[in-house]
Amino acid sequence: MKTTLAVLLVPVAALVCSSAFGQSIKSRVEAMKAADKPEVITLEHDMFTCSSCDPEFKVKVSNVPQKIAGHAEFDAAVVIVHGPTSVELVEEHNHKNVRFYNYLVSADGKMLTVKYRDYSGPKENIGGYTAMRVGEAPAGAHSVSGTWKIEDTRLAESAPAKAH
Repeated sequence: MKTTLAVLLVPVAALVCSSAFGQSIKSRVEAMKAADKPEVITLEHDMFTCSSCDPEFKVKVSNVPQKIAGHAEFDAAVVIVHGPTSVELVEEHNHKNVRFYNYLVSADGKMLTVKYRDYSGPKENIGGYTAMRVGEAPAGAHSVSGTWKIEDTRLAESAPAKAH
């Protein structure tokens, strides 16, 4: 009887956990906005740093996944610079792409638009947000660098889904 109950509860627990992880980006971004906690990122000297992430992480700009320790939801990341105002971050878990972030800085450098796709849950989670610059980037750093206050978390996604 105990074995049967345990076997029946495992799929339920997996569904609850996967649903929670599938909503993690949206929940995290909305919590940052509600707490008025800025997003702090730096991209300089081929190193991407997310200082506002918990825990903070650093990853070298490369097309090859770089190992990252201390995060339950990902264990490696790839950072690709697409141009002076565009950066892509791909998080991986167990050698599988689980999240894509596309960062785009406005021409005047005052607004950051982030679009994301999350494949960590039972279904694809698509979203995004905009943020206003509240702290300057270090001299010579990529335009995505700086302190950003999240403004709008209701960004509609129009791009087609990426295969994972």
